[in-house]
Amino acid sequence: MSERKRVLVANHHSRSVAIGKRNPSEDYLLMSTDLTDESYANYHGYCYGCSNSDRQRQSLGKSRRQAARGPAYMFNARSESLSMMEERLLDAAEYGNIPVVRKMLEELPELNVNCVDYMGQNALQLAVANEHLEVTQILLKKDNLARIGDALLLAISKGYIRIVEAILSHRAFADAQRLTVSPSQVEMMHDDFYAYDEDGTRFSHDITPIILASHCHEYEIVHILLSKGARIERPHDYFCKCNTCGYHQKHDSFSHSRSRINAYKGLASPAYLSLSSEDPVMTALELSNELAVLANIEKEFK
Repeated sequence: MSERKRVLVANHHSRSVAIGKRNPSEDYLLMSTDLTDESYANYHGYCYGCSNSDRQRQSLGKSRRQAARGPAYMFNARSESLSMMEERLLDAAEYGNIPVVRKMLEELPELNVNCVDYMGQNALQLAVANEHLEVTQILLKKDNLARIGDALLLAISKGYIRIVEAILSHRAFADAQRLTVSPSQVEMMHDDFYAYDEDGTRFSHDITPIILASHCHEYEIVHILLSKGARIERPHDYFCKCNTCGYHQKHDSFSHSRSRINAYKGLASPAYLSLSSEDPVMTALELSNELAVLANIEKEFK
């Protein structure tokens, strides 16, 4: 073989070797694009004994998932008081990982299901917010579950009818009074049925489930709540001298006016009028006259 031919063969061989040798970091990047929900679930599903490369890919999966939560996550770190198991529970509830949630609740009976994330939301609220019906049903089976009322309001605001039905089937609603009292009235009873979120985005303090459903024009949810005995209480007369009205007018007149407006807004909702009254047209006319009178007394109604 001539000298020139040997050089060409050697160059071709060196190029083939260079192409065949792939940088491990490049492999890592290529494989990371194929991450699936299953790989992320394995990270939170106790994937022990994995190789270093597997752990790297799983860690990347976790970081990618966290980035999908929005910019607020960049400025709000998880609470340091959360244990690793509590973090896994919150993540599994948020992303609808049914096997992991079920396994953790079955094998870790002492696990705090009411732990909250950096936004002050517990596992039930995260599951409801992301419309994970099965996870919601699993969590509702736990004893001493908090913020069920908040979860119900959240489901109503998003129009998740099946989740609303699942929450209403909880034993906490065996007493129909739960559907007629507002969060402020519940908190006066030192109950954790409702709880404020840390970011301050929770619903108004005087909103009840039936009022919220009426505001959102959720006809089917309004019908469900009415069948459960929920009603919108008509506000007292503006000049009412009862202890409750006197207290609210004296100590927090703004909240008092807001609660009256929210109640009348619910009463005037087409969804509530058509489903709660035998004669919706007559009821609407009577309500219109009442609001016209109130507009001359309470300027907020103009």
